[in-house]
Amino acid sequence: MKVFSAGLVISTALTAAALALATPSVLAQNLMFGAYDPRQQETLWSEAISLQDSGQHSEAIEKLKRAGHLSRINEGLNAKSQLPYLRAEIASHRALNQLALADERQAYLSRIESTTIPSGPEKVEALLAQAEWHQYALLQDIDEEEESTARMGKAWNFYRRALNESIATYGEDSEELIPALEGMVRAQYLLASHRGIGAAMPGKMDRDLRNYAAGKSTFKRGLSVLVAMQHLNRDRLGVSREIQADDLIRMGDWAWWTGNRMNAISFYQDALTLANGETLAVDTGEVSVSEQAEVAAESDAVEGDIDPSIEVTDATGDMVDAVAPQAPITSKDEESSPSELVTTDNLALELAETDGEPSENALAELPTELFPTFRILNAPVALPAVPGFGPVLDIKQGEPAEGDLVVSFNISATGKAINLERIQFPVTEGARGPERVIRRLRKMRFRPVFEDGEPVESERMTWVFEPKHWAMPRATATESST
Repeated sequence: MKVFSAGLVISTALTAAALALATPSVLAQNLMFGAYDPRQQETLWSEAISLQDSGQHSEAIEKLKRAGHLSRINEGLNAKSQLPYLRAEIASHRALNQLALADERQAYLSRIESTTIPSGPEKVEALLAQAEWHQYALLQDIDEEEESTARMGKAWNFYRRALNESIATYGEDSEELIPALEGMVRAQYLLASHRGIGAAMPGKMDRDLRNYAAGKSTFKRGLSVLVAMQHLNRDRLGVSREIQADDLIRMGDWAWWTGNRMNAISFYQDALTLANGETLAVDTGEVSVSEQAEVAAESDAVEGDIDPSIEVTDATGDMVDAVAPQAPITSKDEESSPSELVTTDNLALELAETDGEPSENALAELPTELFPTFRILNAPVALPAVPGFGPVLDIKQGEPAEGDLVVSFNISATGKAINLERIQFPVTEGARGPERVIRRLRKMRFRPVFEDGEPVESERMTWVFEPKHWAMPRATATESST
């Protein structure tokens, strides 16, 4: 007969007693929650993330919807716990190119965020994410004309609110303001393209109509935001001369994009002055970031070159101007207000008025010492060269394959692709072919190469494009240049 130790017998008895005592509690919990046990949310979340990682987005969406449903049942319709489920669901809709569904869920997400995130860093991130969604939707050209105009207003206003909230959270001297300011710059490029100004944009956004008359006013609006970034970097953050030169190059790019050639060359030459180790004249006025950024908003209100009858209802229910508000748009539940936004004059805006010639009283005394030099503007760059925008054309890196398109060209002193040569040109069946890439290349705008302070034609450059750009699933033959 097998003999058990007294210790083992006692341990077994205690375990059985504990299970017996716990059983009523477990049964009661199951009876209370049943199919809506909130503990299921964590399991559903883990399963959904695993499905997303394996590319099974349709299955992931069902899991995420179930998790969000449980969140609302257990914590209320506006439960904050549903936010990660909504964001992940939107990501899967985007991966499946279900942009209309993603747009609906994004609007619902915005309503929940407005009631559950009152202020602070989390509010800033939420506003930036909302603005970036509308930017993405514009680049994908998912709307009709009127809806596109309204979405333009939403993108701008979410970026403006993000800036206001950033100022309230971090103060006017913080680098945390940069993401919102960069977003406002992107919004100005989008607005310019919508008005027929500029050149080919990333994504599917394309406007054949060109409105050259609006170029000057559009340039001033965008410049005011870029000046705000420049003042923040140079005067508040004390960035390196290389970053200061980058800020001037961005201002030159914007002028170049909007057709203001003389202003563009002036900004590029200022950047070259820094790169050559020399000192720039600067305006002496103390100007806040919020004051600079407001110029764009008030300019839009004055110009009125988009139908003022088109209004946008944002996620909080506030009515805002379709392009830019006359006053900062903030959510109703913010705990503190950002600095008052007012218009101001500055050296860069004066340059816009005088085609690159500043007045004497706007300049400070110039030191004579030299600084270390660095190289800039020695290679052409496709525009818009703005953080947060993808390339207009995706260039293949590495050796070309047999079915790739290979072209060589120069960039002219005016920033256009010229002297195009088809080195390898695939022959395809059907209406879509490599010609669409060449047409888009001709529509692009480039920052030119500079020599001795002036734009010049670039050396020969070669780009390779994969068949995904014309995406016809048929065999191709290849022609080579002779």
